[in-house]
Amino acid sequence: MRAAPLLALAGTCTCAPVVRTFVPSAFVMKRQVGQLGVATETEWQYYGGRNPLDPSQPTRTVEASGASVRLFEADLYGRRCLLKEYLGEATEIGKTELDTYKLLYSQLADSDGAPVQVGTMLGYMYSDASFDTDSFQTQWRARLPNTPPPAAGNLWTVFAWEGFQTVAEFPRAPQERDFWDWRGDGARARRGEFVKAIALRALEVLAWLHGRGVVHRSIGGSSLLLNTLDQRAASLLAVKAIDLGFATSASALTAEEVESAMRRGAANPLEALSVFALTDLHQLGYVLLELVLAAMCDYDGSGGGRSIELQQLKRLIEDVFDDDLDGFRTYCVEEPSWASAVALLDERDRAGWSLLQQLVDCHKSDTAKGVTALSLLESEWLRR
Repeated sequence: MRAAPLLALAGTCTCAPVVRTFVPSAFVMKRQVGQLGVATETEWQYYGGRNPLDPSQPTRTVEASGASVRLFEADLYGRRCLLKEYLGEATEIGKTELDTYKLLYSQLADSDGAPVQVGTMLGYMYSDASFDTDSFQTQWRARLPNTPPPAAGNLWTVFAWEGFQTVAEFPRAPQERDFWDWRGDGARARRGEFVKAIALRALEVLAWLHGRGVVHRSIGGSSLLLNTLDQRAASLLAVKAIDLGFATSASALTAEEVESAMRRGAANPLEALSVFALTDLHQLGYVLLELVLAAMCDYDGSGGGRSIELQQLKRLIEDVFDDDLDGFRTYCVEEPSWASAVALLDERDRAGWSLLQQLVDCHKSDTAKGVTALSLLESEWLRR
């Protein structure tokens, strides 16, 4: 009898989505499908200047934690869903994600019915005292023998099952090629169009979030969910932002964060959020550059060319080329396996490079004044 109102969450209802409170007994746990950690990137500044040849003076350092969030597939009254369990100090991440969804969903109550551009949260729950009982522990180990059981008091968020097809997964995804496309020209062209469609939709996602007073603050290839990895379906592509555990809004900014934003160029506290919006765009610039290089690398339908990882990209662009994408383009031209990537970004008088330059420059308050996700959607490179 309780299943009827839950069916409305599947999208058959035109009303605004609601964050619901669940009890653990509503779920049948199926399996653990993954886990998430937290990587903290620190940008270093040195008084008196930095010696780029001194290994003790890094531009940035990245520190990764162990598992902070566990992901489970579960059944909710016959509906497949994704559970995220927040461990220890990661509870604060879960609370932030929950509060962000509540804020966004409250705004949607008065919206024009436009598509929601974040993953679909159904609600949340807390592990209750039964999780510590011998009976529960025994049942858990019988069903999930290789997964440590959860403890009472843990926060869980509940999402509709939307898969794990992310921007990060696309370059490695196998693709079908028409049997007459023996040189791969058709597949290469479709792949380029799909990559540009990802860029367009990702900017639309940020414009949607920023327009509602929310910044993501942890944009990466794995935090942008795709509805398909089929490069023949560029016109049908949809992108959603997920993993909002570091997101914030103007009212949630701390005094320290406001002060930091003002040091970085915000004229007053009211403009603080716009500085963090630029951080989203800066992060997206590297996501898109990594995507283009990996997806188009020596592409003939089978892959096998040279790729490059995110931190290496940052070192090259920010340390070696001093944020100059023209210099980095010259570097790429010398690598034969990146010919397709360079050609794609060269389209429409190098409009792709121009867009990436604007995104990369978003960490400079003096050059990024007035740049928004909405304004970048006017890029010639994204026009069809």
